[in-house]
Amino acid sequence: MARSTDQTPPLPHIPAMDPAEFEQTWQDAPRLLAALNGAHLGTWYWDIRSGQVNWSRGAQALFGLDPNRPVTRELHYIELIPEEERAEVLAKFDAILKGEQIGNALRHRIRWPDGSLHWLEITGSLQREADGRPRMFGVIRDISAQQERAEALRASEERFASLFRLSPDIMMLVRYDNSEILEANQHFTQAFGWPAAEILGRSTLDLDLWVHAEQRDHLRQQAPLSREPVIQEAQLRTRGGDILDGVLSSQYIELKGERLVLCTFLDTSERKRAENALRASEEKFAKAFMHTPDAVAITDRATGRFIEVNPSFEQQFGWSSAEAVGRTSLELGIWVDPSNRQRMLDAAQIGRLNNLEVRLLSRNGSVTSNLLFGGEIELNGTTCLVLTVRNITEQRAQEQALNESKQRLRLALESADLGTWDWHIPSSRLIASARASQLQGLEAATFEGAFLDFFCKVPMEDRHSLRQSYQSLVAERRSHYQITYRVQLENGGLRFLESTAKLQFDDTGQPQRMVGTLVDISERLLREQRLQASEEKFAKAFHSSPDAITITERDTARYIEVNQGFSRLTGYAPDEVIGRTAFELNIWAFPEERAQMVEKLTHNGQVLHMEMHGQHRNGEVRLVDVSVQPIELNGVPCLLLTARDISELKQAQAQVQHLAYHDALTNLPNRALLMDRLTQQIALLKRHDLRGALLFLDLDHFKHINDSLGHPVGDSVLRLVTARLEASVRLEDTVARLGGDEFVVLLSGLEGKRSEVTRHVRQVADKLRQLLAEPMLLDGHRLQVTPSIGVALIPDHGNTPADLLKRADIALYRAKDSGRNAIQLFRTTMQDAASARLRLENDLRLALARGEFELHFQPQVDACDGKVVGAEALLRWQHPQLGPQSPAQFIQVLEESGLIVEVGGWVLAEACHFCSRLMADGLVDGERFSLCVNISPRQFRQHDFVDRVASSLRNSQLPNAMLKLEITEGIVIQNIDDTVGKMLRLKKHGVSFAMDDFGTGYSSLTYLKRLPVDMLKIDQSFVRDATHDPNDAEIIRAIVAMARSLGLALIAEGVEQQDQLDFLQAQGCHLYQGYLFSKPLPLEAFRELLERQRA
Repeated sequence: MARSTDQTPPLPHIPAMDPAEFEQTWQDAPRLLAALNGAHLGTWYWDIRSGQVNWSRGAQALFGLDPNRPVTRELHYIELIPEEERAEVLAKFDAILKGEQIGNALRHRIRWPDGSLHWLEITGSLQREADGRPRMFGVIRDISAQQERAEALRASEERFASLFRLSPDIMMLVRYDNSEILEANQHFTQAFGWPAAEILGRSTLDLDLWVHAEQRDHLRQQAPLSREPVIQEAQLRTRGGDILDGVLSSQYIELKGERLVLCTFLDTSERKRAENALRASEEKFAKAFMHTPDAVAITDRATGRFIEVNPSFEQQFGWSSAEAVGRTSLELGIWVDPSNRQRMLDAAQIGRLNNLEVRLLSRNGSVTSNLLFGGEIELNGTTCLVLTVRNITEQRAQEQALNESKQRLRLALESADLGTWDWHIPSSRLIASARASQLQGLEAATFEGAFLDFFCKVPMEDRHSLRQSYQSLVAERRSHYQITYRVQLENGGLRFLESTAKLQFDDTGQPQRMVGTLVDISERLLREQRLQASEEKFAKAFHSSPDAITITERDTARYIEVNQGFSRLTGYAPDEVIGRTAFELNIWAFPEERAQMVEKLTHNGQVLHMEMHGQHRNGEVRLVDVSVQPIELNGVPCLLLTARDISELKQAQAQVQHLAYHDALTNLPNRALLMDRLTQQIALLKRHDLRGALLFLDLDHFKHINDSLGHPVGDSVLRLVTARLEASVRLEDTVARLGGDEFVVLLSGLEGKRSEVTRHVRQVADKLRQLLAEPMLLDGHRLQVTPSIGVALIPDHGNTPADLLKRADIALYRAKDSGRNAIQLFRTTMQDAASARLRLENDLRLALARGEFELHFQPQVDACDGKVVGAEALLRWQHPQLGPQSPAQFIQVLEESGLIVEVGGWVLAEACHFCSRLMADGLVDGERFSLCVNISPRQFRQHDFVDRVASSLRNSQLPNAMLKLEITEGIVIQNIDDTVGKMLRLKKHGVSFAMDDFGTGYSSLTYLKRLPVDMLKIDQSFVRDATHDPNDAEIIRAIVAMARSLGLALIAEGVEQQDQLDFLQAQGCHLYQGYLFSKPLPLEAFRELLERQRA
């Protein structure tokens, strides 16, 4: 053949040559290796005996190594293989070493130096060298790409198989040409009832799947023509003959030259049935919606607008469907309380819109009570609220009527205080209300239990009566039953109950049920008893009453009955009166009073305490108090008249009225009448520019007369003073007694200047003073009483009765303070003095708490040896602003204010404590030393005075014999019996007494012989002038002689000069106290005196 001039390499080809000749061409190794490397193949040689492997550069590249560089280190083949594949490779190596042939190529992965994995396929053959050594050589190629494709295909097939097998739809793979079923998933077998083994290889015609052949024909025509699945509705038959409705999706495919159809059947049978049921339900709902008596509405949940309402809604609310749809319930105004709309929506949202009771408003303004039901639904993708409105207005009205009826029944039972019970006779079970249980003496709770237990508190004899009554009721076949019985109470009393019941019989005549009530009639029985007793009492009271009592017919005014009191008042006997009228008897002295009584009775329905003049049959007229009450006797309206003779009462009232403004003893105007007249006089004097005067009189030492001579003599003195005062003033003047020995003379209508009036008033006052000071002879006693008089001018010294009386009292106080038997005209400085005294009293009230009082002790000395044998405790006051205060000023205020009780108690306690400390320190001798403490009359009069003294001695631990209490005649004369009693009680304790200021009062001598005194104390007024006044000296001698004769000790006070002491000692009086020896000393100074004397 001629050479072609074309330079393009020829395509590879296989020449027609013997294979052996072909193999001989590969003896040329370089060309062979070049060909392998160009094909990305590697060759290898494994000397099995030495384990050495030689490979080509192409093989080295397949292991991830650079083919142009030598391997620098020894590589162990097995380490290049992933651990999970080594076992399989080692097993094949082991087979090769045993000389076994491996049928398939060796495939595994190799890890390159960069960490990546690559699939290799290694093929080779086992041969022996001429010397018999085994060797193996072969070819390596990279199959990573083939493996990835194979893995992808296998994964795809597995996914398809899984989708086919696990698809929730019914799937089958059918050969198009003959309809043979090649595959079917489990849902197919489950839906059609064919096991997989019985359907594979059979056609759909054999299985009789198709209900309608035309559906199969349509599929076969359309499937090859469309790249998309053919979707059609189909009906397929199950093995059991059931017809399945569904949607069949058929995809025509060609696989390996074979035509197939993949069928997917969606079973819609249940949906069809549901749709049919829904359609039927919707038809039923539509009928129910349209014909239900309840109002039903469907609203948009989001907007609240009505979508549809039924005729009942239109009828109840008055809005047509066309008017309601598209509007909200708020716009229609159907909510009486709009907040209920939100309650409805909240309940619907959580699925609890059930029996929500609301009041709704119709279009015509009527209000109904309703129950709301409903819930949320989806309509065409919209959340809606189906709302049912049930009108319960009539039901609520019936319930209210029933409740009101029950309430009325309950209230009726409660108001009647009834308990109810219900006895089921065959079972002997009884149910009773709480009140019935309580009445039976049981717990106040509903009773349910045995019949006999209900009557456990009923006495046995009453139970027997109950049983007999019931048996009689059954025997006589009576239905109504009433009985009274008793219940024993816990407190031992009895309660009377009345039971009223009705017995019910069954058709056979046997008693079945008994229902009844219980009521407590204890009070009623008691009232009946009381009424009977009351009637008896009334009859007794009627006939025995001292008042005149009559009963007359209201309409005829004729007497039905009169009592003896009427006879005494009128002089008519009862039999002379019955059947006659008061007018006929002429028992009222003044007809106009009777007319007024009738008018009051008509207008007020009664007459209460009307004063009338009744006339005795002898003509005597008496004042009577009349009361008339309407009553009814045996159905006849009557009048009950009571008339009391008040003639003597009126006289007594007049006397009482007089006494209210006059002094009972002297019949003079009292304070009330004086103040009234003084008020009138102030106004009168002011109107006529005149003056007046108020003279406030007090009798000096009047109390001594009462205490010494008795109150009858004192009363006679007051009456005589009254007579003298009334005889000494003008008729227009007023003499009043304020109480005790206090009198007031009101002089009115005084003309002239103030100086002239003042002079005249002084003359009148002096005249009264002299007149009252004249001696009086009363009951054999010659008495002389002097007055102290305070004067206030009207209106100069005040414009009100209170001011005038107060200022006259201030002037009186100054008159008494100036020595008594004096007259003082009020001056403003007196007011200041009175205010100062008030301030002094207020300061004294705080002095004890503030610790402003202190004690001084004045030594009492025995002149025979000059030793201190006692001390008198004297009170001193250190005022925080005014400094030391004179006892002469504040002691009297303490007495008059009553503070002396508390302060005197403090003096006694402090003196006892100090004297006890002196004795403990050895400064005084308990047997020779006396502690003298002054006791005021007010202090002595305290009912617990003896206990207070004993307490002070006990608390101070002072020997009782050391205490000597100094009393004055003021104590003695107030209540001689009380005084003696207290003194004797204290003397039993060892306490002694000294009579202080002896001889200054005229009453001391009267009571001295009765008093258990131990010492007389000669007053300093006698001691002061004894050395130059023979009278005082003689008084002292008399006192000494009296003390000596009575066995009493003597002590003189106020001894300031030696000649006074010498005189006293000459008379036999050796004990004294006074400035001659020492003034009163503070307690510490007195202690120092005793210490010096002991030294």
